[in-house]
Parts: sequence; structure tokens; C-alpha cells
Amino acid sequence: MILCLAATVACSLNEGPGENHQDDVTSSAASVPHQYGGWYCPDNLGGFPAVDILDWNDVPVVNGRMATQEETQNGTSLIFVDAEKYPDARPLDMKMPRLARFFNVQSDKNELVIVIQALAISSDSIVGFRYLNGGNGSARFNEVTLLSDDAIERLAPARFVQFNIPIQADSDAVWSVLTDDAFSASLQAVFDPENTLESDWNQSSEVNFNYPQSGVITRAFAGDVWGSLYIQIDCQSEQQQYVEKFLLSGSKASNETILHIACGPYGEDFMEQKSILQKWAEEVKILSESTQFQADISRWTWRINSPQDSGC
Repeated sequence: MILCLAATVACSLNEGPGENHQDDVTSSAASVPHQYGGWYCPDNLGGFPAVDILDWNDVPVVNGRMATQEETQNGTSLIFVDAEKYPDARPLDMKMPRLARFFNVQSDKNELVIVIQALAISSDSIVGFRYLNGGNGSARFNEVTLLSDDAIERLAPARFVQFNIPIQADSDAVWSVLTDDAFSASLQAVFDPENTLESDWNQSSEVNFNYPQSGVITRAFAGDVWGSLYIQIDCQSEQQQYVEKFLLSGSKASNETILHIACGPYGEDFMEQKSILQKWAEEVKILSESTQFQADISRWTWRINSPQDSGC
């Protein structure tokens, strides 16, 4: 399932179409979103998981032809074009994938993206891309800045921690553990065992987690996205662009919630942070299942003690 937060209103990085090898944003102008789909879905972690920087060139793509509908649903491509409606649509003459920069107004960062599709449709040139940190988006061609080989070589190798954990509790119970101050101390003990953080460490965040090298928060979102609960914390430091993504999915009927986690990128501390996040997720699971159990006990007690109708 692809969950789209909003149609991207991007900032133009280039003045016109064509390949561009700049590393920095040189201009910024409001752009009207295109109409061809695949807009802004950073929570689509199942369809387009995070990609470590050394693996960007290995993602599946379609080259030299238009993508089939199946390929736009299995993570190979993004935008399906109806040939009857757009008979003149064609792929642009460039080999995929390409690494690029895209100014994301939602995160307020000039993000690394992997362009997996480039199309000429009517009078538009459209690209579909996957965010390095997971999820997908699309834009007009002149809104992305393709990176040169030299610029790519200068990128520091970095890796993302990503995994899923099943929790025997409904999404409301898990959400409470992730966001409620009542659980912050228990979860802090996992990633800050020396208790070095300030007492109000969680007041500027939307989730009971903290990575000390994350940088300054540029955007924070926590809420319902098309029926699923989702948290995204975007940060910026001199060294990196860091992001935390937590998505809850599952069925209320089964009372099981899947917590999807994608965080990073991390450098030399990758293994340490992976271990911390796994332990943190296990504590979230324990607290959530305990919260669910207490809620179930309360409901059962209420039913037992509530007056029963007695028919005559």
C-alpha cells in the first residue's frame, strides 16, 4: 500500500530541463504539482525501503521503455502511464538509476534521491524517484539536480537501520508508548543508560527516542496518514541529513500491529545504533503489550461489574 501525505510542492533547483551537475541549490521557485501521480509518499517503506548509499546503483529500474502497471506496483518503477490517454508519452533518453538532489519542502532539506524513472508526457518532463531513507516521490525534471560522478564519489558511505517488529497490541496502545511522556523514562533507559539527557529532552520531538548526533530538527510529523499512524522526524547537521521514520500497520481485528522502523543514515556507529534501536523496539513491544493487557483487563472488569439487563 502506498500512503501519500500530500502532493509535493517542490522548489525548482534548475532553471530549465536537461542534465545538471551542480551539487548545491542555485535557485528556488514555487512550482505547481504535476498531475501524473507518485507524489510524496515517504511512508511507503514496504514498496521502497531505505537504500544504503553504496547500493544506490543496484536498485531495480526500467530502461528504454515505459513501465508496465505491474512494475509500478512491485518497486521497480513508480508512475504508470495510460498509453490510450497519453499516446505520445515516452521515456527520456537517459539511463536509470541516477543519483540526484531534490529540495523537499516537507522536510525542508535538499535530499538525496534515486531517480528511477524519467518521462516526457504531453508538455511535461517528469521524474519518479525513491528517497534514500525510504518512500517515494516525483517531480518535474527541472526540480532535481543530477549528481556528477565526482560528486557521488565524495559522498560518505552511510547505512540505514530498518526492520519490522510485530506487536500483540492495537495501534492505539503502540502509539501511546511511542509518543506519551509517561513512557519516556522507560524508553530513555535503553538509548541513554547513563541518563545524560536533559530532563525535557523529549519536549522538542514527537517520539520517545533520541539519537544524540541527529542535528537540528527541521520538520517533525506525527499523526494519521490515510488510516495508518506515522511519525517522521527530519534533522540536519553539518555532517549529514538524518531521519527517523516509524509506521504502524496492521488489522484491528487481529489486534496485532507491525512497527516499521527506518532510521539513519549512520556512519561508523551503524552497528551500535542498530543494536540500540532493536533493544528500544523490544521495549516498545513489551510496554505496548502490557498496556494492551491492562486495557483489556479494564474492559473485562467493566463488563463484569456493569448492571445486566434482566428480561421478565
